[in-house]
Amino acid sequence: MSAGGLINPGGKPHAHHGKSDRHAGDMPNLRANARGAASCRWESDLLTVTAGPNSVASRSVVVHRDPDDYSSQPAGNSGPRLACGVVALR
Repeated sequence: MSAGGLINPGGKPHAHHGKSDRHAGDMPNLRANARGAASCRWESDLLTVTAGPNSVASRSVVVHRDPDDYSSQPAGNSGPRLACGVVALR
């Protein structure tokens, strides 16, 4: 839980990452293969790496156990947190 909450500077509801009315940090579901390896390429016009309320620098990325249903509030009924990492700028 020390990773913090969802990035949501606009105060929007949780929704599908393709909708305009959503958390800035709403991302697509990640799928792992049979060996547990996963990768994701995704772009957002709501996030930045520069200073400001929409910056992801020094924020966490969290992987949940279950797929996001894209409607349940606030995190899509995605289950407990399994792993996390920090976005670090070099």
